[in-house]
Amino acid sequence: MTTQILAPQHDITRSHYVTLLRRNAPVILVYILIIILALIGTFGSERFLTERNLFNLVRQIAFLGIVALGQTLVILTAGIDLSVGSLVKLSLLTSAILVDGEPSNIPIAIVGTLALGVLVGVVHAVIITQLGVSPFIVTLGTFSVLRGISLTIATGPVGRATPGILRLYDQKVGPVSALAVFFFILLFLVAAMLRLTTFGRYIYAIGGNEEVARLSGINVARVKFGVYILSGLLASVAGLMWLSRMGVGDPNAGEGLELRTITAVIIGGTSLFGGRGSVFGTLGGVILIELSRNLLNVMGVNRFFQELIQGAIIVAAVALYKQKGRQ
Repeated sequence: MTTQILAPQHDITRSHYVTLLRRNAPVILVYILIIILALIGTFGSERFLTERNLFNLVRQIAFLGIVALGQTLVILTAGIDLSVGSLVKLSLLTSAILVDGEPSNIPIAIVGTLALGVLVGVVHAVIITQLGVSPFIVTLGTFSVLRGISLTIATGPVGRATPGILRLYDQKVGPVSALAVFFFILLFLVAAMLRLTTFGRYIYAIGGNEEVARLSGINVARVKFGVYILSGLLASVAGLMWLSRMGVGDPNAGEGLELRTITAVIIGGTSLFGGRGSVFGTLGGVILIELSRNLLNVMGVNRFFQELIQGAIIVAAVALYKQKGRQ
């Protein structure tokens, strides 16, 4: 007769929670830092808690967050998209020129701008999956190409938004920015896709081990087409939103956006090696970046030092996840 020894239930439960805490430690840390920065802002500047500043902060989170959602999907497959800033810039110019102050032109401007994002995503996916070129090299190339096209189109403001588009920037749903509401709807849709759909599970599988995913019967090329198209599409959506903010096509828009999205994704707990992370971690990264920028602005810190701080965050995050990857 054999005797089976069972571990106490409370030990199993405690072990489960410890595992969850370790797995989500980067995300938990990010949200702790957000709380600390919010407290610093509250007691360090009387401008921080004003309705105008908080409303502006939420809008900035929405602008960065939409592009960062697409970047998250790409990085989860162990890829990267360095072209998103240039694509936002070109999307803004395209939408501004197509609208040109005429409300009747808005539908064609929306369709044309979104089609641009899809086209860029398809080009990325074709070169990466069919030619076997590294995502870093491909998107670095399109970063320069799209930027060059944008500066060829215009070196100064072009086109103009309609009054209705301009009102969208200040539009509220209750006390909350309408743009922020739109972003959070997208956030929950992407989260649901990753958690509840086969496509989402395939994204994690490919990022975890692409060769194993391929041998398991997953169509790796098709999944990569999906994530790069979604990244391009979301960048173009951000370009359309930017028109409500700028009112014109500004060739300076989108500068440095690719680095900020990558920073938000990796400090939010998504591994640069793929296969691990979540959009709610990315949300924390986006809030942390925009909150720190906002806090430095209201406290009057020089922009040069802001760039130094952002660079330090990137280096520290990359070093942390490279070490984890080795382990």
